[in-house]
Amino acid sequence: MAEAARRDDIAGLKLALVSAIASEPRRLDELVAYAVAAAPRHRNTLAAAATAAFPAFGDRISAAANGAPMTASSTTGGAVQPMTPAAAAGKWSGEIELGGGRATGNTETEEVNAAARIGYTRGPWEAEATASYDFAKDAGTINTQHLRLGGNAKYLFTDRAFVFGLIDYDDDRFSGFTYELTQAAGLGYKAIRSDDIELEVTAGPALRLSEVKATEEQLVEPGARGGLEFRWQVSDNATFTNKASVTWGDERTITENTAALTMKIMGSLSGRLSYHLEHNSGAPAGTEATDTLTKASLVYGF
Repeated sequence: MAEAARRDDIAGLKLALVSAIASEPRRLDELVAYAVAAAPRHRNTLAAAATAAFPAFGDRISAAANGAPMTASSTTGGAVQPMTPAAAAGKWSGEIELGGGRATGNTETEEVNAAARIGYTRGPWEAEATASYDFAKDAGTINTQHLRLGGNAKYLFTDRAFVFGLIDYDDDRFSGFTYELTQAAGLGYKAIRSDDIELEVTAGPALRLSEVKATEEQLVEPGARGGLEFRWQVSDNATFTNKASVTWGDERTITENTAALTMKIMGSLSGRLSYHLEHNSGAPAGTEATDTLTKASLVYGF
């Protein structure tokens, strides 16, 4: 199952799960939990495949797939072996991205970009941390220096609904702000959740802290944030994603959208084309309200 999950081979993973349960039915809960931890995006598909093959154990399969495996005494079928450390520990994933891009707006330059993402999934919990850094010089003068750090966590209390919390730190030397720190929490819903297409929406209150570089004025803005994430598995080797968010505050509204097409090259190596747009309705004097960044990069996933 681990190899099928690494290749994102859902057909192979379903077959491996059903075969494993048939060979060791006493470990049903453990096997379902392990398969879901290895490929959390395919939770529903894996549970459906196992239930279709073993309908008498539908309740146990559903419970195990959602992070609450039932004991054998509460159903039928005898004792269940303890979960292995690998299944109990959840699943780590991530990627490292390196590339170049062309920026317009507050900066007009070609630049080098680096980014990293690491995620962890265990039962109903999902967590992710991200980092990116853009840097460029023009005729010996630094004209792009942008650091961004983020983190978010989700807890699914149903198969689709969840609560979330996030934090985002933005330090763009040419934005007119020394820093911007956004915190938000609220509710989310996985509106579409299939093997090929996923759509997720979030909304909740937000708090933005920032400092205007020219005046050193500290701004504290309560507000709200709405987000949308879309993922489309175009083919076995191509994935399209789009992430959008709007953060409203007392002084300004920030709108962001990032669209990306990722194509597998070989193994864990992929190529990615992306376009990022950010609009600040209250940009400081002397700065552009809209920034864009177009990137072509290589991505190593793990």
